Amino acid sequence: MIFIYEDELWRNLLPLVHLRPVFDLRCGRRTLLEKFQALYPREKLALLVRPELAALTRELHPGLPVNPARTDSSPPPVPRSPTPVLFLSGRAILDKPLPVLGPEEIFVNGAEIVGFRVNPARLGPMPKGRSENTERTPKTSSASAAILRAKRFCGSAVSVCAWRLPERKVLASIVRYPWNLIEFNEPELVRELHEKSKRRKVERSEGRRTLGLQVVGDPRSLRISHGARIDPGVVFDLRLGRVLVDERAEIRARSVVAGPCYVGPGTVIDAALVRPGCSFGPDCRIGGEVEASIFLGRSNKHHEGFIGHAVVGEWVNLGAMTSNSDLRNDYGEVKVAIGGRPFNTMLRKFGCIIGDHAKTAIGTMLNTGAVLGVFANWFDPGLSPRLIPDFARGTRARGEVGGLIETARIVMSRRGVRLSPEYEQLVRRLYAQT
Repeated sequence: MIFIYEDELWRNLLPLVHLRPVFDLRCGRRTLLEKFQALYPREKLALLVRPELAALTRELHPGLPVNPARTDSSPPPVPRSPTPVLFLSGRAILDKPLPVLGPEEIFVNGAEIVGFRVNPARLGPMPKGRSENTERTPKTSSASAAILRAKRFCGSAVSVCAWRLPERKVLASIVRYPWNLIEFNEPELVRELHEKSKRRKVERSEGRRTLGLQVVGDPRSLRISHGARIDPGVVFDLRLGRVLVDERAEIRARSVVAGPCYVGPGTVIDAALVRPGCSFGPDCRIGGEVEASIFLGRSNKHHEGFIGHAVVGEWVNLGAMTSNSDLRNDYGEVKVAIGGRPFNTMLRKFGCIIGDHAKTAIGTMLNTGAVLGVFANWFDPGLSPRLIPDFARGTRARGEVGGLIETARIVMSRRGVRLSPEYEQLVRRLYAQT
């Protein structure tokens, strides 16, 4: 069994991970967890998450063990195995699978820990009185520090100062911040859209003469799943990359879709201009202009307006003419506030981060590097601030949690999704902590 774990650096991915584990973030065609499943199709995976996310994660992934045999207030047990067990960071995107079996070692990419393989005998309870800052002690290596961070969430807490495990360098991309998803998205699309689909029945476009679509570039770069609907007059621009239209997706007339691009199941592209580098999860509604952006799923941008170099959570509704800036007037590097801390993205083009259930009014203008928290409702005139907190209602007010949950219940029911008690409990907990 392979353990996919969160570590304490999940906080750097707020607000996108308030209501999901880090491995449920989308990059390219798949979520990070789906990438692990594709790399290890014959291996059993177990998920190790923050205690407050355990119940919801079980609901989201009913076929996978989540924090196996633990309570939400205690660390998971040590896996029983006579051989070393493989742990992989939920923030890692691997170029190729790491061996499940083998000696104890730590997998590194630069200063980042991709995972580790350790003997379960090393893993035990966290010694009493151990500080949260243990990994910062001089005796602890950077590798051991990362393992200790992981251990607090995957239940492998133990004194690691005495560990002297060999390190192996591996090829991987590590999602440290939300803007990394945008950085990695286009390369991931290029890689994943070249794969031959084994699970879904996908056909080439040249065999579908009744579509009436126009293809610019190599028609072999277009894949349209059975059950998808393409209206006459749609243009696919394949000169820069491939396009995959997944099951039940719909591309309506007057739409232009440029590759590389992934259109998820049930998503509707309605008279939209989709520029290269976009990934749309399931059941989105997309209109206007979108460029180099990721929609995690079930969000609405059905009207005119521009969204570029942005990461948009689930259940988001963007009012007509909502637009974001993804380039500063001075062409400087974009700075973003995450969890109340400023970060320099080191990017000249980055748009915004929009948390789950956020809403914007018509004509909203989002600042370069703006962050909208979960359940934020923004309707103030003019250019937005760079940080709109969780549950904000305009500049000065805060939404009432009961009303927000009731609205979410209505929104989710429109996509055939039930707002579960576990989901509601997590929202209420977050609201109380905010």
